[in-house]
Amino acid sequence: MVQQGYDRLGSSYRIYFEKTDSKRYLSWLVNFIRRLPVGGTVLELGCADGIPTAKYLSQYTDYLGIDVSPVQIELAHINVPQARFEVADMSALSFPAESFTGVVALYSIIHLPLAEQPALFQAIYQWLRPGGYFLCIAGAGEWTGTEVDWIEPGTQMYWSHTDAATYQTWFTETGFIVVENIFVPEGNGGHTYFLLTK
Repeated sequence: MVQQGYDRLGSSYRIYFEKTDSKRYLSWLVNFIRRLPVGGTVLELGCADGIPTAKYLSQYTDYLGIDVSPVQIELAHINVPQARFEVADMSALSFPAESFTGVVALYSIIHLPLAEQPALFQAIYQWLRPGGYFLCIAGAGEWTGTEVDWIEPGTQMYWSHTDAATYQTWFTETGFIVVENIFVPEGNGGHTYFLLTK
């Protein structure tokens, strides 16, 4: 459902959120990149069409973007030709230990079933080098469900997330140090910004 939804939306997904999210994304990315060594290796989980995250990060890092949607990856290659992109399911990825100085997942891990998320956090911890950073936008409250007309009529989408306190517990139990934990208000609800280090 997630793959088909993002394939169907193409760039209209980014355009829909661009007016409200572009400045916020930039502030998160600036805060993230200033903590990394110049030329560090960064993995983004759920890169969509490459704008704005891949476009910004690839200026300063050896960047790899992953997305489950072939349509989004095709657009990303066009939008950010200097970056590397691959079609992949983030829950099935495999990298050697300490492959990256940074990992970014903005609103993407919450598309995985909740039961699969702790194992992915453990994998990300292993992929990070000591002193590396993980920037993640996760849930603020517990909810699993779908929407049948998301952004455009006929586009179905799935989400699954727990509350911020549970995410923080999972992160610390995995071994991460929580640098920042901030509620991100959005309409009548919101998400949680986590900046973590190994």
